[in-house]
Amino acid sequence: RETAGEDFEICLDCHMNYNTTDAVRLAQALAPLRLMWLEDPTPITNPDACREVRERSPVPVCVGEMFSAEQFRMFIDGRACDIIHPDVLFVGGLHEARRVADYADLHYLPMAMHGNAGALGTIAAAHVAAASRNFLGLEYHFIEADWIGEFVRREGEPLFRDGYLHLTDAPGLGVELNEEVCRRYLAPGESYFG
Repeated sequence: RETAGEDFEICLDCHMNYNTTDAVRLAQALAPLRLMWLEDPTPITNPDACREVRERSPVPVCVGEMFSAEQFRMFIDGRACDIIHPDVLFVGGLHEARRVADYADLHYLPMAMHGNAGALGTIAAAHVAAASRNFLGLEYHFIEADWIGEFVRREGEPLFRDGYLHLTDAPGLGVELNEEVCRRYLAPGESYFG
């Protein structure tokens, strides 16, 4: 917290590795850091375990980066989360992500979009976010390889400006594939049909 400062949100991903008792103990120990959320504290196959953590945790519980729409329904109806975290790739696309966002909104839950799919998935998630009134934040990862953030482009405008992702009125998702980057990173034996 000292390094990040007071105005920077910090989240902790538990990667589904804790039992309920240890997840609650962890949340209680970390409460002074004022975390934005504790992500996937218990295995995602058991909404009852996650509900128990949520009921005893001083830190909001966020779930769902690998959920289908039906799993979100189970966790929301079971009051097993404070924040939902859909990923456009796992939940079933843009339409399904919007349905999940609306369902969470009906239950007064915020939504943070998970994004681990590079620039194209991030743009898709941002479109869902822009259409959802319960949107809280958008996670993205461009650190694994430079090309993850370069294989799409927007004519005359960078994808990110001043730490924000700006959407445009351009058709579709408002971006196009950077064919040179796509060709450069084809796996052996693959071909590009642009």
